[in-house]
This record gives sequence, structure tokens and C-alpha cells, in this order.
Amino acid sequence: MDWAALKSKHMHAAYDAETRDLLVKFPGSRSVKHADIPPHVYQNLLETSDPHFYYKYYIAPCRVSPGHRRRGSMASYGLKLVVLIAACSLLMATTIDPGNDGVFEASELRPN
Repeated sequence: MDWAALKSKHMHAAYDAETRDLLVKFPGSRSVKHADIPPHVYQNLLETSDPHFYYKYYIAPCRVSPGHRRRGSMASYGLKLVVLIAACSLLMATTIDPGNDGVFEASELRPN
């Protein structure tokens, strides 16, 4: 699979006609793999005068291959969830007064 020259200096594309996979790369980022892209869509990307616009509105919103996600992203979400649960537990534990057992007198509820 060879990278094709597009009419944009900020974007490169490669297409595999057998698997119908399209790889798109922007400067400073990893390539993005799109699965099951019809050949005419790739041809339109090559011929358009604004490939960035064509990609953004016709290719990017759909067909991102699920196997091309970053590793560890599930672990990252899990860690964030654990931290959030711990913070909520700590917040709730500090707002409960253990000496009162949750029973308040009416005089305690009125402002002074």
C-alpha cells in the first residue's frame, strides 16, 4: 500500500483495494484506518480540490475500524472510574456525622 499525494500538504492517504481499507495520516498524528471504503470514495478523495473537507464530512464520521483504537484505553477508563468512586465515597463519608446516627433535633435545623 503506497501513500498517495493529495491536493493538500496536510494530509496523506493510502488505499488497499483488496481489503478496502483506507489509511489517512495528518502531520504529527498517527494514521487512522477506515474499513470497507468503496473505491469511488477513495477516488473522490484523490480528485477533490479540498481533501480535508471531503474527509471530514464524508469519510471521518463513519467506518472507523474498531481494531485500531489505542491500547490501554479501557484501563484508563477503569482507573478514572475507581478514582471517581473513591472521591464520591470520601465526600459522602466526610459529610455524615457519626455521633448523631442521622437523627437531628428541630433546634439543630433552625438558623441561629
